[in-house]
Amino acid sequence: MRVTAVVLLLVPGACAPRYTLVSPGTVAVAKRSLHVRPGIAWNRIPRGKHDSPWEERWTQNGDTLDTIAFLGGLPDGRAMVRQRHRADRKVPVFRATMSPEDLVAMIESYYRIRAGAVLFETRAVVPVRFVGTAGLQLDFAYVGADEVRRRGRAVLAVVDARFYCASLDGAALHYFDAALPEFDAIARSATR
Repeated sequence: MRVTAVVLLLVPGACAPRYTLVSPGTVAVAKRSLHVRPGIAWNRIPRGKHDSPWEERWTQNGDTLDTIAFLGGLPDGRAMVRQRHRADRKVPVFRATMSPEDLVAMIESYYRIRAGAVLFETRAVVPVRFVGTAGLQLDFAYVGADEVRRRGRAVLAVVDARFYCASLDGAALHYFDAALPEFDAIARSATR
């Protein structure tokens, strides 16, 4: 009887995905396609069934409150998220020939479909250097399916026909502003 109780307690934990610690310092992310330098420790979020193979996400306080996502080297013709072939709504696939407006629209589609954003507002799009080349910084706000107001910043660039992106997504009440300085430093440190 005692052995059965111990086994039952261990089985659910054995199947649960595990967060792993990301220590400060230079670290390879997103299939080693990017190297970044966090200044503080983060928690690497376990991969989900809809995650792209080129994606990696971190959090400080849980993925519903703050998330940094890295997308490294997404090739032409692939989507930012794994999608079902017969899905009614799909995130557009990345094309190396996309204009800056197309890239911004692709990010918006990603949030509308993946996060269920019912309201999405682009607040600013400005030029920025990212992974050693000219890129874009997109500031946005949205309300997801859970009705939580969130803010976000994404920096993105296309290099050698591949898409690179780092983004911060956080609850507008405190968490986005708290993580923004660290995210900006991480984005500035990004190299291929």
